[in-house]
Amino acid sequence: MPEQVHFSGPMYRPSHDDYHGVDAGTKRILYLMGAGGLAILLGFGAYRVIGHSGGGVVPVIQAEQGPLRVKPENPGGMAVTPEAKPVDFADSHLAPPTEEPNPAALMAIGGPAKGPKLPVAALAPPRPKPFTVQISTAKSEADAQLDWDKLAKKLPDLFRDRRALFQKTDEHGPTPWRLRTGGFADAAQAKAFCDKVKAKGGQCSLVDS
Repeated sequence: MPEQVHFSGPMYRPSHDDYHGVDAGTKRILYLMGAGGLAILLGFGAYRVIGHSGGGVVPVIQAEQGPLRVKPENPGGMAVTPEAKPVDFADSHLAPPTEEPNPAALMAIGGPAKGPKLPVAALAPPRPKPFTVQISTAKSEADAQLDWDKLAKKLPDLFRDRRALFQKTDEHGPTPWRLRTGGFADAAQAKAFCDKVKAKGGQCSLVDS
């Protein structure tokens, strides 16, 4: 038979709920709340007593009775007396009538200013187109200059008033340089020049300048 064990006290921790009454912390909070409420009541009572001791009449602020500005007895400055002027009834007359608008005069003022007509400039006649002739082709500018010197020596009267024009073209070939002269007034003058050059065994053709 197993041995039986007897315990003299309870085997669990008692809970605070088993105790009756309020704990010390709660009591302290209640005491503080009571003291605060008592202080508020005492303060309110003292305010009522002190407030009623002055009679309980609220002072009213009122504006001063009387004028805001007072005219000084001696304002200063120069004293001006009223000028007495006799009334002459014979000199009385009616006021001038109201001015009536004049639309025609207003339109004349606001209209465009008409100045003297300026003469129309006469149109300049178109400049005549200069004509150029080609005399020869050359390998270089120096060769073209030699051709010009030969023709000027051979035809001095024809080339005396002419000027040589050297022009290099973009064409690929043995003679890229062109010897030309210009300043002809019209195609007929250029053609007459070429005819004289060709009559002496030279080359000449009309080109567009």
